[in-house]
Amino acid sequence: MKNLEEVASKIEAELNEKDDLREKTLKKCRDIIRMSRKAIKSAHADNIEEAKKNVKEAKKILKEIKKEIENHPDILTAGYMENAMQEVAEAEIFIAIIEDKDLPFPEDIGVSYTAYLMGLADVVGELRRMGVYLMKEGNVEEVERILEMMEEICDKLMEFDYPSGLLPIKRKQDIIKKVLEKMRGEVAIYRKSKELESKIEAIIQRLKKKKGEDEAMDIDSLL
Repeated sequence: MKNLEEVASKIEAELNEKDDLREKTLKKCRDIIRMSRKAIKSAHADNIEEAKKNVKEAKKILKEIKKEIENHPDILTAGYMENAMQEVAEAEIFIAIIEDKDLPFPEDIGVSYTAYLMGLADVVGELRRMGVYLMKEGNVEEVERILEMMEEICDKLMEFDYPSGLLPIKRKQDIIKKVLEKMRGEVAIYRKSKELESKIEAIIQRLKKKKGEDEAMDIDSLL
């Protein structure tokens, strides 16, 4: 055991280096998440150029991280790295949908397949958010188009039935089903309210037209 100290020192040096790299990676992952969320916020505000600028910066940081940890696969597959890649994927996919372009492939973004699918699931929530904004504006056709996209994404993600150890997406699948169901209900109510508004407007117009006439008004005939 003459070299115990030498062996222990070498291991300690390696672990210290990995710990420093881990801390550095964690900080950069937080930067990636922040930039990706700013991109989504800008996209909702119709500032696509700003959104692209933010997501481009996020991808740049991600690329730098991957280069720094290329000899440490355990860090590359760590949860915080997957979370950061998931946020980048969500932002890129959402921007592509807004611009009505083909979806990027995971390789185009530089993320894992798992992170891509998780990000795609989160896009459903952003689409619902957009749909709510459009309902307030009275854009019926666009709201229904968004609902169709949400349904398409949800249906596709439900096809990925793998063990959680390989693809931990079960929880998100359950969430997007609830989000989709809620959106369907909101759209149904929205349609009914628009139909009611149209009927009320028709009644008002007919009442105005008949104003001044002495004959009785049969309200049931106007419905």
